[in-house]
Amino acid sequence: MEKRETFAQALCDILVKHKVIKVEEARAMQRAFKNSSKESFDDFLLEESLVEEAPLLKALSDLYEVPAIDVVGYFFETFLLHKFPKDFLLRKRIIPLQVDENILIMVASNPNDPDLLPEIGENVSYDIQFYVGLGRDIEDSVKEFYEESLTQGYDQDKVENDHEIEREAYHELLLEEDESPKIHDPSANEDEEDEDTEL
Repeated sequence: MEKRETFAQALCDILVKHKVIKVEEARAMQRAFKNSSKESFDDFLLEESLVEEAPLLKALSDLYEVPAIDVVGYFFETFLLHKFPKDFLLRKRIIPLQVDENILIMVASNPNDPDLLPEIGENVSYDIQFYVGLGRDIEDSVKEFYEESLTQGYDQDKVENDHEIEREAYHELLLEEDESPKIHDPSANEDEEDEDTEL
């Protein structure tokens, strides 16, 4: 069985377990994907409107056993993105999220890709923690960021000096909207299941 079909089956099993789809639907989805030109099963599910983003993110989180995050609308930090080549971010469908002390959180569509850590290490010396995100949303975020950079121009000194201002503005924005990034942590599943059982 091809790698992409193995991934499709594993993801479908989780979606069935979460009661997002039925077993018969899972089989039909896998057959349709096998005959499609799409490389990524999650892209296929979204473009065909077979599964919504939120349950798909939760399933990916459980599959990879890392937290999931919806990157749409997230305020990415300029100085972090400029540490990585645009080609690498798009090719691997990955984007730097934030630094917490000496840990850099990277959002990847495939956190299990064995090539990620060596290539990230060519650009930064942080310890790396992975989150999972939707590949198409990561790509869109990278493209949007670099398009804005081209129109605004890039000044390394200004980026470094404005870093703290950007962070403060982001946190103020979160407080005003009273919203946090939507993160699903698979380690919280047991608590959720217990609550469901009590209901």
